[in-house]
Amino acid sequence: MDGNILLLVLLMTCGISDATAELKSKLLCSQCSKCETNKCPPSEAYPHMTAFDDSLIAAALQSDYFSSEDTSVYSVPDIKGGESEKYNAYYGWESTSGSASGYHRFRNYMDKCSKGQSYLTVDKHGKVKLGSLNSLESLAEADWKSIAPPEKYYHREFRFWLSHSTGKCLTVFRGRGEKRRVGVAECKFDGSNPFQLFAFRFHYHKTFCCCNLHNE
Repeated sequence: MDGNILLLVLLMTCGISDATAELKSKLLCSQCSKCETNKCPPSEAYPHMTAFDDSLIAAALQSDYFSSEDTSVYSVPDIKGGESEKYNAYYGWESTSGSASGYHRFRNYMDKCSKGQSYLTVDKHGKVKLGSLNSLESLAEADWKSIAPPEKYYHREFRFWLSHSTGKCLTVFRGRGEKRRVGVAECKFDGSNPFQLFAFRFHYHKTFCCCNLHNE
């Protein structure tokens, strides 16, 4: 067989093998094997929250960068499904109306084994973490209000998220590692702190919704 033809056949075979390779979620399954469906729901109903630098805002079971026992919220590299041999992609946040005043609540879709500790909350000390609604001192700790940014940021659909209980904005704190903590800080509505700007991204593919089950 001609060398060029052989090379082409090998490349095509590798491509087919990569395309049909089955994704596994060993870490997810070892921490939470509970699965209530045999087909993932539409991913756009549970979008990913991303920061100004396109990093992913993730909590328990939304990332392989930390364990399910960690209730903190982090900014981590935004891994696309099927693009990494080490890390998988997971479903994001469900947004619900928290009150008639226009605040929202965010629930971690992936956190199926936490007995309700799945809402994005902030306590009186300013610590952002996952929590259950019935464990809060006030439901305002789970309420977040969307604030429009300066016009120059409109094109990427960024928003500030203002905490109802603290009056401060959701913020990614700078760090040197791949995992940075998310908390709250005084709002800079002029955009001078871009790490208070967040956007929701939809239609992620090859993304796990529970143990060994992902969308197309």
